[in-house]
Amino acid sequence: MRLRIKAFGESAEGIELSGNPKSGEPPHVRISFPGGDVEVVRATDGANPDYWVHVRINRPEAGMDVPGETMHAQLVDARLDQHGKHSAESNLGDFKSPSLYHVALRVKPTWEEFA
Repeated sequence: MRLRIKAFGESAEGIELSGNPKSGEPPHVRISFPGGDVEVVRATDGANPDYWVHVRINRPEAGMDVPGETMHAQLVDARLDQHGKHSAESNLGDFKSPSLYHVALRVKPTWEEFA
């Protein structure tokens, strides 16, 4: 099996990764959109992997620019949702910088909860 497209309600469709190394899922899954892409990358191999989640914005200085073909974009807003804190209280720091073109988050599932 490669990728499994799944409906997530009436107005959302997506890709569900299982984390099972025998499923044949590719180590990199990318969704591109006008102005950038989102990529989920398996960070560890074997059972119970964790993942890097990359959000990349097309910028001329970002290294993947093809003049005349790449649609450029910029981050215009950001939000951090946290339990016990309203999103307006979050410290966004450099999220508001016009030179920001890439954000990466490493996500480690709590596999032992489902063992």
